[in-house]
Amino acid sequence: MLGLPIPELALIIIAFWSSIAVIVHRLLVPLIAGTHGEKLGRLEAEVASQLGIVLGLLLSFNAVTVWEQSSAARDATLAEASALREVADMAPDLPPEQRSELLSALHAYLRYVIDTEWPTLRADVVSLNKPEPLRQLDHLGHTAGQGDLHDAISAAVRAREDRLRIATARMLPARWGIVMFLGILTLLAMGLLHAEHRRARVVSLSMITFAIASCFVVLMAQARPFLGTLAIKPTELSALDAELQASQR
Repeated sequence: MLGLPIPELALIIIAFWSSIAVIVHRLLVPLIAGTHGEKLGRLEAEVASQLGIVLGLLLSFNAVTVWEQSSAARDATLAEASALREVADMAPDLPPEQRSELLSALHAYLRYVIDTEWPTLRADVVSLNKPEPLRQLDHLGHTAGQGDLHDAISAAVRAREDRLRIATARMLPARWGIVMFLGILTLLAMGLLHAEHRRARVVSLSMITFAIASCFVVLMAQARPFLGTLAIKPTELSALDAELQASQR
């Protein structure tokens, strides 16, 4: 579901929370408080407000995790592209044979990342093993006898490992489950608060439902940095590969 376009994702999430609100309005509130709210008596507004505060805090904690993960994925991608660009910039300083081997290995690695590895970042299983082009690039960095070149390749390897680690990281389902449970409790508390006034209950539940659904849309659209409409793409790596091909013509 996280891979859907944002409008479709939003419709699904809004439909889910709207159905919860309808259940609260039509079933749970009349069951607990009676048809006209005569069974419950007075419910303090602080109950709903306290639940709303707790819900907001937990939503903010999840948001921090999602945004930090997205930022880290972007940083790792940029760091990898920057390190590989340094490798390309150092290639002219090498002897012709080593330069040719290095640029060939760099091009092969870039094509592997763009065409083969990047699509797998959307999946649940990503290979952490070094691909053959990267092993060859690493070997050339050791044998070239240039410390700066070796450091640049090592930086690219570390950035790739960070990128793959972030791609396989997942927020614990319990964190989503707790937030959803608190959202349902908040809707129920607001419904019971307006048990005696049907129209006020409809308006309140509608507003809170839209607010909760909006938060979930924003979080779930960015929950996986390499999946969905807002997914990070290998733009910098593709630009570097295009430059290498243009320089070799």
